[in-house]
Amino acid sequence: MKITKDNYYSQEADRETMSVSQYKLWVQCEYKALALIQGKYKRVETDAFLLGKYIHAWSEGKLEQFKKENPQLFSSRGATKGDLKADYKVADSMIKALENDSNCMKFLEGEKEVIIQGELFGIHWRGMVDVLNLEKGFFSDLKTTQGIHKKYGGLTFIEHYGYVEQMAIYRELIKQQFGKDLIPYIVAVEKNDNPLKAIIKVDDRYTAPKLEEIGYNIEKIIKVKTEEEEPCSCGLCDYCRSVNKVTSILTIDDL
Repeated sequence: MKITKDNYYSQEADRETMSVSQYKLWVQCEYKALALIQGKYKRVETDAFLLGKYIHAWSEGKLEQFKKENPQLFSSRGATKGDLKADYKVADSMIKALENDSNCMKFLEGEKEVIIQGELFGIHWRGMVDVLNLEKGFFSDLKTTQGIHKKYGGLTFIEHYGYVEQMAIYRELIKQQFGKDLIPYIVAVEKNDNPLKAIIKVDDRYTAPKLEEIGYNIEKIIKVKTEEEEPCSCGLCDYCRSVNKVTSILTIDDL
């Protein structure tokens, strides 16, 4: 299957290829991931997800088009009718902070939203790189976060949300497609009116172990995806909560 921008997010693309977001879903809950590729489950576009898309639309130079296609960004009543809702006014502050930072802007220069594909661990993968700069030898991903220095059970936001996995897979796919080993960077900006920004290099110390981990996990994922094995339910995610009708008896050690 040839992946294009028109079919990148399609159910068919999810069935035929693996993406980093799909991989992370398999690791989180096999039951939910299988339901996604079977069309029984759809991801919900939260306010946080839309805010991220807003920032990415700016980076691509398509913000005005994005606003027209998403009227829900604007207040529809009262004295603020026609104005951006408060959540997206924050996004404008984030954008201004990036625009005024010459270093951040350097790492956002390059070809935008580039589709990459290749074979890893015996299966076909797809990805879409936020910024690809072959000439300067890097690729970057623009991330929004609650706090650049915030920890999640001792993990950085990059580790917690699986961005190391993303950088590791993208680096390998770029090697295959373009024949160049590029350095991955994350350009991060906080979600507030006076945001901290950071340019974070994701080097081999992090990506190499993650590739090994993905290789270890992928064999089971493929078997469940092809329905050779039954999926395991995590019992905690939104999909499991919606379909599991019988409550299990737990011990204190299960909590």
